[in-house]
This record gives sequence, C-alpha cells and structure tokens, in this order.
Amino acid sequence: MRIYNKSAFLFGILCAGGLFLFALDIISVDWWQWVLTIAISCRYLYIGLSKTANKQAAAIRQSYKETAIRLYGKYALIKTNLPIILTVSFFGIALFIRVAFDFITSVGVVTIFCILLTISVVYSISLDRAIQNTIRDEIDTVQ
Repeated sequence: MRIYNKSAFLFGILCAGGLFLFALDIISVDWWQWVLTIAISCRYLYIGLSKTANKQAAAIRQSYKETAIRLYGKYALIKTNLPIILTVSFFGIALFIRVAFDFITSVGVVTIFCILLTISVVYSISLDRAIQNTIRDEIDTVQ
C-alpha cells in the first residue's frame, strides 16, 4: 500500500479516529454523525491512497482559483467563500453590539441570519461544484 497524499491520508485517519471515540461512547452522537464521519474519512483516505484521485485533486487544487475567476469574474472567491464571510461578519458585529451597547441580538435577526447563511451555503456549494466540473471537463478534453 502506497500513500500518495500524506495530508489527505492523515486527515482521513483523524476522522476515522473519531469513530473510535463514538464507538467507545466518549462522544455521544446520532446516527447521521456516524454516516457523515464515515463518508468524510473514506473520501480523504481514498484521495490519500489512490493515485488517480490524488492526481485529480491536485489538478483541481492547482487551477481552482483561475477557473473560478474565469467563470464568475473577479469576485468569484468572495462568492465561493460567502458563508465564511457572512458568519465572521455577523458574529463580529453581534459581539461588538453586545460589548459596546450591552444589547443582545434578537431572535428575529438570528433567524434571518440563519436563513441567509443557508442560502449562501447552497449557492457556494453550487458554484464550487460548477468550478470542479469545469476543471474535470478540461482535464478530460486534454487527455
């Protein structure tokens, strides 16, 4: 057995180690957390142990930024990282308002934020999928 991508392999092992914590009931989880952890672990172990998956992941990693900018313009990286930007902005503003004005963020504002965050996650995932599919198509046409 040969390891082609050490960082992906180690992350897969780390996620698989979480399964032992689940099995020993050190961390109490639901069934869907088992499934999600197994899926993430298998994906990264596959990238770490498969030569073709490692080549494909490396190709996507190398040309992701250029392809994103070519497809979606100069603000593509903002669009693909929108959930992170929204989360940091919201919690930064909420913390500032809490500390400076001693005002707790209302449930309505938090609900609107959660709805916007969900929409931005779906949007960013769809952009990411389109970028990755474009890169895969370009790789296939070259070969």
